[in-house]
Amino acid sequence: MDLTKLKEEVNTSHDFSQKLGLVITRVSQGSAESEMPVTEECCNPFRTVHGGILFTIADVTGGVAAYSYGSPVCTVDSDFHYLNAGLRSTRLYASAQELKAGKRLLVYDVSVRDQTGLLLCKGTFTYSKLGQTAQAAR
Repeated sequence: MDLTKLKEEVNTSHDFSQKLGLVITRVSQGSAESEMPVTEECCNPFRTVHGGILFTIADVTGGVAAYSYGSPVCTVDSDFHYLNAGLRSTRLYASAQELKAGKRLLVYDVSVRDQTGLLLCKGTFTYSKLGQTAQAAR
């Protein structure tokens, strides 16, 4: 799979990520990194980054890392821990590292930090290959 093309495809053809400003910054076989700005819409009433936003950037980043093998995937499980509130966060950075690449299931360690390097959350995400190639999924 052409990973440069994959990064470009994800960054230009997914409306949900584009609306959030979420950009994949690096993809390699079994890993990925992303970043996004924290806007007012990303915050909860307490002015911290909403947990759903943190989960989203983690899930998307892990999913792209899993997709680097060329098969579309879907999330089947996650164990996610919120560790610090994003009180003054202005930018989020996510990183996904492969723990296991099986025949059907792929498991990733994913973390999200803010612009100061503060670890906001961390999780283990499991993705299932959908059994089709990237070309067939389009």
